[in-house]
Amino acid sequence: MTAVDQSERTAAEAAGTPVLQATGVTMRFGGLTAVNDVSMSVHEGEIVGLIGPNGAGKTTFFNCLTGLYKPTEGRVDLLGSQIPPKPRAVVVAGMARTFQNIRLFGNMTALENVMVGRYCRTGAMAFTSIIRGPKFRREEEQTRARAQELLDFVGLGKSAENLARNMPYGDQRRLEIARALATDPKLVLLDEPTAGMNPRETQQASDLIFKIRDSGMAVVVIEHDMRFIFNLCDRVLCLVRGEVLVEGTPDKVQSDPRVIEAYIGGAEDDEDEDGTAVDESDVSAASDESHESHEGATE
Repeated sequence: MTAVDQSERTAAEAAGTPVLQATGVTMRFGGLTAVNDVSMSVHEGEIVGLIGPNGAGKTTFFNCLTGLYKPTEGRVDLLGSQIPPKPRAVVVAGMARTFQNIRLFGNMTALENVMVGRYCRTGAMAFTSIIRGPKFRREEEQTRARAQELLDFVGLGKSAENLARNMPYGDQRRLEIARALATDPKLVLLDEPTAGMNPRETQQASDLIFKIRDSGMAVVVIEHDMRFIFNLCDRVLCLVRGEVLVEGTPDKVQSDPRVIEAYIGGAEDDEDEDGTAVDESDVSAASDESHESHEGATE
C-alpha cells in the first residue's frame, strides 16, 4: 500500500505541470506478476528516484514506461496523452532513456553516437538521403552542430572524434546521456547512471543530472547508491515485490523502517540487480547529509 500523504501529493502537483502519469501499471509474465498496480507522476523540473531491492520490478516498470513492454494493465500518459507501447513512438512523443548496461556503438565516434539519437527529429526521406540532396545536407549539418552542443553540455566536447569503445567508462555513461538528450525529450529516464563509477565520476553524474533538470527537463532515476539518490531527488518511490511500498521526500523514505527492512530483512544479505550487496548503512548513513544537500540543490 502506498504511504503518500495527500498534502505531499498536492504540493508536488502544484510545483509543475505533469509530464508523465503512469496509472495502475501491471506487468505479468505468465503466472508471475513483476509489477502490480504501480502509479507514478512526474512533474516539470522534478527529479524522481526509483529504488528497491533485487527483484523489486524497477527495470520492468521502466520498460513498461518506455514501450519495451506492453503493460498487462494500466496506462502511461506523456504530456496528457496516452502513448502507444512502441519504443519509437515513445521517443518521438518526448521520452528518452538510458540502460543499465551501456549500449553505445563502439566503432562510431562520440559525435556520431549522438547524431544517431538526433535522427528521430529529422525529416529527410530515403530518396533524398540516398542522393544526398539539399535537405539532407542541411539537416546533416544541423544534426552535427546539435550533437556537438550536447557533447559540450555533458562535458565531452573535446572527445567528439574519439571512438566510443576507447573512452573511459564514466565518459561512456555521459555519452549515452548525451545521445538520449539528442532526441529533444521532455522526460529522461536513467537506469543506474552511476553503476560501476568511482566517487569522482558519481559526483560528475550528479552535477549533470541537476544541469539537465535546470534546463527544463524532468528526470526519473533508478539507482542503488542510496547516498546518491537521497541527495539528488525531490521525491523517491520504493518498490518491493512489484508494488509501491512508500513514496515521499528523501527524508521520509530513508527514515521509513519498512525501507530498511526491505533491503536487509532477509536471512541472507540481499543483493542488487547487478550483484552488489546492500548494507543497512547505504540506506541510513545518508540521513545526516541528504537534507542539507537536497535543499541546497533545489534552491
